[in-house]
Amino acid sequence: MRRRRKKAYVVPHTHWDREWYQTEHQSRGRLVYLVDDLLQLLRRDRRITTFLLDGQAALVEDYLSARPERSDAIREQVEAGRLLIGPWYTLPDELLSSAEALVRNLLTGRRIASDLGAVLDVGYSPDAFGHPEVLPAILNGFGIRHAILWRGYGGEPGQEEDLFRWYSPDGSSVLVHHLPPAGYEFGAEIPADREGCVRWLNDVIAMLKV
Repeated sequence: MRRRRKKAYVVPHTHWDREWYQTEHQSRGRLVYLVDDLLQLLRRDRRITTFLLDGQAALVEDYLSARPERSDAIREQVEAGRLLIGPWYTLPDELLSSAEALVRNLLTGRRIASDLGAVLDVGYSPDAFGHPEVLPAILNGFGIRHAILWRGYGGEPGQEEDLFRWYSPDGSSVLVHHLPPAGYEFGAEIPADREGCVRWLNDVIAMLKV
């Protein structure tokens, strides 16, 4: 029997803890260097078709507070679909926030992203430590039908589903992709050589059971 060929998509991205191991101002200094390099790379290398800026528009706001002259460069990449920003303002720890706070978070994040050209239409929440049952309803209210989660999903280790439909009590739903056990950084050590990369991708495909 002929084996079915599988295609793997690698989405370059960063995860950004604005105030965690460092202060806001220390992390902002690192952010400026990161986005400066990223914009140069996107202009130079057309093979990089997309970069996900962690689903939170606050990163762009912080960057432009230090580099206001780069707003057109940001807009160029956002409008081209190569720099994905929003839909959140900051990634919330959803069970510590009220439903109204989550709605206002999305309103602010989507406003900033829209002003810069486009909003990521995915409920990207890789680092919350729990998720309220009304989250699909909140996301649907903004026209969001898909979500990506990692932490806070629940279930026993090894029993998580990679893809499932999640329903709120009112019947609203989102199609969810649950990230692998290593989460948002499981691609941080992709081998640079071709053979090593193929082995790594095969391991990932086997882990995802696709």
